[in-house]
Amino acid sequence: MSNLNLYAVGAILCLETLCGCIRSIVGQYVYRFYLQTYSYSFTSAPIYSNGSSNSDAHHLVTINNGTHCTTNAHTIISGAQTWAQQRSANLFFWIDLSNGIPIIIATYILGVYTPRLGIRLVAILPMSGLALQISIWLAIIYFHLADYWWIIASIIVGLSGSESVLIFVLNLIVTDCTTESKRSSRFVLLGAITTSLSAVGSFVTGYYIAWRGFTDLFWVALVLQLLSIAVAFRFIKPSHFIVETSATLECRNDSLEPSININNVHIREPSKVWTELFEVFTIFAFNRRSRKKSISLYVTLLAFAFYTFTSSSMTVFLWYLLNVPFCWSSKEIGNYSGLSSVTSAVLRVLGIEALTRLGASDPLICAISHILFCGSIIWTAFAQHNWAMYATLLINPFTTYQGSLTWSMISKLLEPHERNYAFTFITETHVIMIVAGGSFFNWFYARTVVHNRSFTFLLAAGLNAIPFILNM
Repeated sequence: MSNLNLYAVGAILCLETLCGCIRSIVGQYVYRFYLQTYSYSFTSAPIYSNGSSNSDAHHLVTINNGTHCTTNAHTIISGAQTWAQQRSANLFFWIDLSNGIPIIIATYILGVYTPRLGIRLVAILPMSGLALQISIWLAIIYFHLADYWWIIASIIVGLSGSESVLIFVLNLIVTDCTTESKRSSRFVLLGAITTSLSAVGSFVTGYYIAWRGFTDLFWVALVLQLLSIAVAFRFIKPSHFIVETSATLECRNDSLEPSININNVHIREPSKVWTELFEVFTIFAFNRRSRKKSISLYVTLLAFAFYTFTSSSMTVFLWYLLNVPFCWSSKEIGNYSGLSSVTSAVLRVLGIEALTRLGASDPLICAISHILFCGSIIWTAFAQHNWAMYATLLINPFTTYQGSLTWSMISKLLEPHERNYAFTFITETHVIMIVAGGSFFNWFYARTVVHNRSFTFLLAAGLNAIPFILNM
């Protein structure tokens, strides 16, 4: 049964990876839609009442002659491009802001009560939310719904826990279904598979958009999401995991009263249920460990939080590539994303192996990655040619070590029974900072793109000095 759960995780990760590649193109769709409808935005008629055919509305492949993006670096950005950039960034600001509170609450509750609800239910909830989101996207395209439906779709995903809860649960399944000696190899194998699929998916979606447009891909994403739900419902068996995890939670504190055991399933008293809810907030209390360990924990968490916030500045990277002087097409964006996945998978592993062999500690590796992040993002801010963007692919894989090493650094400072709540807290911190950072940088870009399209990246580079200092 453990092997069956593991194979189910592999199948779900593959389906979700391909679906994620398709969902990532929604920003391109929104930008192209605004670019095409620019000439109708200042009339009294509804924005969709433009007399265009269904094919144009659905595929958005052809851009009107008056809204062409010019790759000449010295050409002043057109009114259509400025308007489309501002509207797109502003829409995604409201999307990130509106789903912030729902996703924070859902991630916390589902993370804490995963042992009670069962991993199958907690895995199916975010997948169902993503399926509903894609369905609403298709409704927006076919029925010309207003912009606020994009926000409604995002709120639904937030209430279901989104991808963060799904990844959290899948990691728990892999941990439960593998021995300690084989666990790392299984994570590496699954990571290699998903990275390869992500590269292929990025290449294919870019070329398909150039050929047929967006709508067919959204239908494919919906089918893939429904297949994920079917696999989870059919093959993930949560009972064994619930018993083990509940038993582990019962033993985490000697002061807890014995639990009632019915058919080998541990049942907690109602008062203990509420204790679990607030346990996440007290897991890092100073009285649980030495002062030195507590300070190290808080510094690591702060560095992780600021890193996540500044790295979310890359949410505006798509608008940056669609703007002058690059004016990239969907094909070019797909090629770049696919190559980025490949180089990240290879160079990230080589980098961490080299630094480890040289005797670098985890905090030092994180500090080096922050220096490289600043260099990469400043380079991006001043880039004027396509080759300069591709050159960043040689640096970017080494800029993400804070995110992965944080889990390792914190786990070394915790007792085994504390890790479930600590990892829930880290996941929650990640979600909060992604939501806050995505909202802020989209809002900031929408208000500065007219004056300086690069200023958002320069601001992120300056803010990244905070996690660098915390790791020193």
